[in-house]
Amino acid sequence: MGISSAFAASRSGLAAVEKWAEITSGNIANGDRAGYVRKSVLREPAPGGGVLVSGIRRETDAAVERLHRIELSRVGRQEAVTSGLELYTTRLGEPGGPGSLLGRIDALTSVFSQLANAPDQFALQNAAVDASRGAAQALNQTSAALREARSTALQRAETSVGTLNAGLGRIAELNKQIVFAAPGSDAQAALLDEAGMILDRLAEVADLRIVTDGQGRTSVYTAGGTALVEGPVAKTLRLDGAGPALLADDIDITPGRPGARGFEEGRLAGEMALLTETIPLMQRQLDEVARALIDGFTAADASLAPGEDGLFLDRTGAWPPAGLDGLADRIAVNDRVLPEAGGVPWRLRDGIGAVAQGPAADATQLNAFVAMLEGTMTFDAAAGLGTSATLSGFATNLVANQQQIRVSAQERRESLQAGAAALEAVRSGISGVNRDDELQKLIEIEQSYAANSTVIRTLTDMLDTLLAAV
Repeated sequence: MGISSAFAASRSGLAAVEKWAEITSGNIANGDRAGYVRKSVLREPAPGGGVLVSGIRRETDAAVERLHRIELSRVGRQEAVTSGLELYTTRLGEPGGPGSLLGRIDALTSVFSQLANAPDQFALQNAAVDASRGAAQALNQTSAALREARSTALQRAETSVGTLNAGLGRIAELNKQIVFAAPGSDAQAALLDEAGMILDRLAEVADLRIVTDGQGRTSVYTAGGTALVEGPVAKTLRLDGAGPALLADDIDITPGRPGARGFEEGRLAGEMALLTETIPLMQRQLDEVARALIDGFTAADASLAPGEDGLFLDRTGAWPPAGLDGLADRIAVNDRVLPEAGGVPWRLRDGIGAVAQGPAADATQLNAFVAMLEGTMTFDAAAGLGTSATLSGFATNLVANQQQIRVSAQERRESLQAGAAALEAVRSGISGVNRDDELQKLIEIEQSYAANSTVIRTLTDMLDTLLAAV
């Protein structure tokens, strides 16, 4: 190798060391920044000797990133269900709680049994009126809490849709910029870092499938295959609250809907599941309790003429009740037994349709009410709690089932969080910055710089010596 070739090789070495030092310093400076991916310098032999920096490599593992994002999506779904039902299940109460729906149903059965043993006791008649009112109010309040849970889930779903639209729109913008960034350049690495951070945030919202082309552009699809971002074009997601349905432009991607090419995981999938499956089923179960109270007391009341309301009624005044949907919201106690509405409590003993008091010790009608409350009733299979049970047994199953939905989601969330944390640790080991390693590289950089500088200085001394000899 001639002196000129040696000069060229050492100069290329210094240039490579300069870039190496820049990238290493950047790793150290950004080591604590969320979403930052460690960079390394790619080098290759230069023609005629020396070394060239051929590009910047982001230290990532696509398979680990994909698995980590899947776990984030799974955690997001369970978190949406857990938080979405937390307030409602608190108001629903635990089985056996005196103020809970089940507690009010049990109190109703208990006080009617006591009244049947002492039908002439005015205090017990009033207690039965209060218990009846308490059962109706418990259903009203529980249904209102469920309605509030639906409203909250809808608001959160709209927020999640907004997050997705903003993120997908930014990915499309980054795809435009990546086309003009040189492959392996600092600019491209920065754009890919930003895209990666956005995709991590979106993974908590929805289970998305990511495809990256040779230029570094990101295409985004739902797990079912619907394209959300292709090149510089992003679809706009829209939530139809009336359905509810989720649309990507005009394509149905509602999670859980047969035939829809959507996704099943992520916070938005959990919120949509609450809106389309969980909350409607819970409402159906509450409405079945209300229907059983209305139908049961009406059928057991021998004093009623056809079409007359019994102890419990639909406050809209319709008979039969104006549809099952929302009946728990509308159930009320008949004014005929409410003193504040001009009613009289003795009608609990003689029948709601009675126009005059009967014998004070006659418990025939009360025994019929007690037999109904303690006997087996028929329930709609669509409520998912069986078709035959006592009223108290059905209410017990309702409370246990609805509480278990939230508890199960909470347990799955905690389990999935552990898996996500384990994958995050693996991912961090691949893509994260270890400052000790980076500082060790700075020592190597210093040594490499010193070696190349020494070669150049020696070559300079040699040239000076030759020139002096001439």
